Amino acid sequence: MIENGIVTLRPWERADAVFVFETCRDPEIQRWTRVPRPYTALDAATFIDRHARSQPEDDGAFFAITRTDNGELLGAISLHRIDWAFRQAEIGYWIGPDARREGVASAAVNALTAWGFASLGLVEVHLITARDNTASQGVARKAGYVFSHVLPDECRDGDELADGLAFARRVDA
Repeated sequence: MIENGIVTLRPWERADAVFVFETCRDPEIQRWTRVPRPYTALDAATFIDRHARSQPEDDGAFFAITRTDNGELLGAISLHRIDWAFRQAEIGYWIGPDARREGVASAAVNALTAWGFASLGLVEVHLITARDNTASQGVARKAGYVFSHVLPDECRDGDELADGLAFARRVDA
């Protein structure tokens, strides 16, 4: 588990499948992330089956975001696309509608980034957000990430491809 006083990042548990199913059907999560559409109970069960284990895994680290004070499930966060040779990874997350605009995302991004540097030996973590996803751009900046470059057609904005804005944070920053 990873804790920072605001959020706790913990491995997924089988009982979390209902939360994942209900939350991944949220229109904003559907708009900005790569979750399957439509999102089914089987999608949620498959996700949980894959990630309900000790972290990190060979190809990433996948955590549930919970409130530290009461354990309430708030969202998901992961380090994925880990390039062990260059010690880099990409961070991704989604937050349930009831926990948005509370600082949960930036607290979770900060916690997982620090863990990636300290525990996995990463030297750089990237956060990529769609050009029009200003909320995620705000999370990136609040978590100490700096704009790096544009990635054409890297993201989703509803049914359309969208340019991605790449942000980066280095271990020494």
